[in-house]
Amino acid sequence: MASDHMSSRNVGAVALVILLGLLIGFLGLVAADLYTVGVLILTLGGVGAAALAGEYLIRFLRTHLRSDD
Repeated sequence: MASDHMSSRNVGAVALVILLGLLIGFLGLVAADLYTVGVLILTLGGVGAAALAGEYLIRFLRTHLRSDD
C-alpha cells in the first residue's frame, strides 16, 4: 500500500514538472532563453514519465507472470 501511495506522488511530481516545462516554454514566445529552459524541463519530465512507465510495466509483468505459476 505504501508503494502505491508513493507511486501516485511520483506521478503528480512528474505531471507538475511537465506542466512547468509547458508554461515556461509558452513564455518562451517572448524570450528565446525561456523557450530553451522550457524544453530542458520538458525533457526532464519525459524522462520521469518514462521511468514511471517502466516501473508500471515491471510491476504488471511481475504480477502476471506470478499468477501463471
